[in-house]
Amino acid sequence: MFGISGAGYDTSTSIFSPDGRIFAAEYAKKAVELGETSIGILVNEGVILLTEKRIQPLQEPDSVEKITKIEDHVGIATAGLMADARRLIYEARIKAQSYWLTYEEPVPAEAIAEHICDKKAEFTQGGGARPYGVAMIIGSVDHDGKPRLFVTDPVGTYWGFLAAVIGKGTTRAGEYLEKNYSRDKSLSKAIEIALGALREASEKELNADSVEIAKIPLDTRKFQKLTRAEIEKYLSPP
Repeated sequence: MFGISGAGYDTSTSIFSPDGRIFAAEYAKKAVELGETSIGILVNEGVILLTEKRIQPLQEPDSVEKITKIEDHVGIATAGLMADARRLIYEARIKAQSYWLTYEEPVPAEAIAEHICDKKAEFTQGGGARPYGVAMIIGSVDHDGKPRLFVTDPVGTYWGFLAAVIGKGTTRAGEYLEKNYSRDKSLSKAIEIALGALREASEKELNADSVEIAKIPLDTRKFQKLTRAEIEKYLSPP
């Protein structure tokens, strides 16, 4: 047993408790809630992804990567267990390549989200394994020229969002986004809004080492990570 609360029902993902809960899946969600905050915002000009990184003393900041390119037009931001995230990112890249070979067109973000959720769901339906303890924000500008933003949870469900937060800052950052989000904002303004939401949720001062930002503009449809100098510019007071 993992704990008294599970009362023996948390020993396998294939066991439901009498009140219909799967405790192992709830533990995976808790792993996400303990992760550093990640934010995604969709506007008419494209999509931005922003994350806070947990940097240990003497650690090289660039070695910590929470936003990853999947295809030229698709990026993923994560919260939770990074080892789990790396495995699912590998699966997402394989899906992107196989989609191109099958249909001869770039993979849409929803196909990536569905594939990742299929993989996650497999680990909630049988014994001998645990669920993936990671949530993901998937941003893209698809081949039809429309920006997309999807969020996947640890148990294999995904939804489309205009603005989304995952990780431990969900409540405070989410409230900030609800008050300040507008779809007609520019990409630069969307980054400022995301940083404002992260400041609301963060327990420490933000700097260029602890923040990672990427954007996918509508005009280029190219995933682009912001440089340290660009991040410092956004963090500097006006």
